[in-house]
Amino acid sequence: MRKPAASARAQPRKRPPRAGATLDGTRIQLAEARTAQAETRTEQAKTRIEMAETRTERAESRTELAKTRTEQAETRTELAEARTERAEAALRQGKGELTSVNPLPSLSGRQREILQLIAEGQNTKRIADLLNVSPKAVEYHRMKLMALLGIHEVAGLVRYAIQVGLLPLGTPVTHHLCDR
Repeated sequence: MRKPAASARAQPRKRPPRAGATLDGTRIQLAEARTAQAETRTEQAKTRIEMAETRTERAESRTELAKTRTEQAETRTELAEARTERAEAALRQGKGELTSVNPLPSLSGRQREILQLIAEGQNTKRIADLLNVSPKAVEYHRMKLMALLGIHEVAGLVRYAIQVGLLPLGTPVTHHLCDR
């Protein structure tokens, strides 16, 4: 192997530029990037807070609406109870509203039979057996009766039958619990 010439050794080596200057610039750039990221995260956090506040306001609004609906339902219930009490009082006094308008003549014979049997406490199956029709036919006639009379429950049909004299007060009501 050959040794390098002495003149090459005697020359001082050139050093690269100072590393600290390059590192300082890079550090500054990294710090600026981190600052920008932190600002972005701060803005995102503010946005999330605003969205959470909006959701909270919506939930409170829904809660208020639910309370209002509950109060309305309670009011409707109270009104219905008051109407029921007035109707029962009128029935006891014999001054029922339905006696003034008597749609009984507009009922067919079959509807009258079914109304009377319902008022006597017969269930759908028993009425169907007594009249030799299907239970669906009995349900159909009951539905038509309720629509015609503007009554929405079987108890109302019974009250109506008593009012129009299909079932006099004191008539024994039969219950066929075994047939249900």
